[in-house]
Amino acid sequence: MTNLFHSTMQNLLRRVKRAPALLCLLILAVIQPLPARAVSIQDERELGERLLVLIRKEFKLIDEPDISTYIRALGNEVLEVAGPQPFSYQFFVINNREFNAFAAPSGLVFIHSGLIEASDSEGELLSVMAHEVGHAVSRHYADRTDKMQRINLGATALALAGMILGGGSALGEAVVAGSLAGGATAALQFSRQDEEEADRLALKWMHEMGREPAEMLGMLRKMRNISRFRRAQLPPYLLTHPEPEQRLSYIEDRLHMEGLSTRPQPRLSDADFEFQFHRVRQRIFALTRSPQELLPALEHRLRGGDDAPEIFMARFGLSQVYLAERQYDKAIAEINKVIDRFPRQTILLADLAIIQFEAGRHETALGNMAQAIKREPDNPYILFHLARFYQQLGQLKAALPIYERLLTMTPDHSRLHFRYGQARSDLGDRAAGHYHLGLYHWYEGDARMASHHLNEAIRLDPANEEGTIGQMARTQLATIARLGK
Repeated sequence: MTNLFHSTMQNLLRRVKRAPALLCLLILAVIQPLPARAVSIQDERELGERLLVLIRKEFKLIDEPDISTYIRALGNEVLEVAGPQPFSYQFFVINNREFNAFAAPSGLVFIHSGLIEASDSEGELLSVMAHEVGHAVSRHYADRTDKMQRINLGATALALAGMILGGGSALGEAVVAGSLAGGATAALQFSRQDEEEADRLALKWMHEMGREPAEMLGMLRKMRNISRFRRAQLPPYLLTHPEPEQRLSYIEDRLHMEGLSTRPQPRLSDADFEFQFHRVRQRIFALTRSPQELLPALEHRLRGGDDAPEIFMARFGLSQVYLAERQYDKAIAEINKVIDRFPRQTILLADLAIIQFEAGRHETALGNMAQAIKREPDNPYILFHLARFYQQLGQLKAALPIYERLLTMTPDHSRLHFRYGQARSDLGDRAAGHYHLGLYHWYEGDARMASHHLNEAIRLDPANEEGTIGQMARTQLATIARLGK
């Protein structure tokens, strides 16, 4: 029966479309092998590893070093006040327009790009991340997993998968997943007590971080509005985070009891402007939407003037649109306006250099990137693109040490492995090239191509000593085999 279940699940996963409701299926699929007992820390780590493999396969992660660094920094800000944890937390952004975020087993936190786009401030985004960390810290996921082991899990998973396959669209699949009756639906949803505990922790941590707890209300109001607007099409966030109206009332009551304002203070000047948040938000818009869709929206936003800094940042968005359209002079003109407005933001020099490099102005680009590196020598975004410049100019020996330094800083950055693998191959080390291309495909969710390149690495470097490319490839293949069961 177990083998039949796994075979059926594998066939279903091959057919399932990339849909928000797929998370429900993935959760059910990865937890089935556990025995009916309390979920240990090690069990939860195993669940997290398996779920991450499936999510990488079924969803596209935004693997840009500036965005990953920013989101990781926000998550670490929460963890600093949350205290010691049994897991090494990881924070990811999923390329999906749905208003969604979720905490998975073993400290995995996923934020959909649509939720970041819907956020009006860094505090709103941080409040969601704090809430999700609250679920993880309280091990609510382990509790739900433990309860799900006491129902007919295999039958529920297959029924859910079958219903999802019949949904016909992402929203339809979410409706189907949300309409399940009985034990599976109850197990998939956090209880009101779980939500209140996560909210209490998030409020406490927001205060300890020096943030405004009232910003939680902004996100909950958005959740409430979405739930009212889409009554018949339940958004995925509400599958696991039910009853936004009750949560909103609960948090408002808590703020009143503590004598705190329910409205955050306005930010009116450049001095208290959340530059990194608004830049990342514009970057996400540019990465997830076509230039044809973005350009009229940005031009409309600027039509009434750009005095307010959050409106002015639409010019950064324009620079990214023009870059994508290869209108380099326009892109440079817009990014220079942003630099003039925010001269202390070093990352803008890197943004300018990237546009200049694509325009063929290589020496000028390298000069600006060198200046950016001098100001922020440990910035992964700046380092990655400087190494990319050297590589594309054929200066591989200059690129290689930068890539190797980045591998210690951002070891799961897929494009880093791709470019480093290319560089090593071009320098004649084909075994290392295949090994890093294997890691690239693994982090991109393609286990078949990952295995192909890893086997090539073993063939080209058959040495079995610890630390050699061949042995590292064998170890990675064993991981793929273990998690791909």
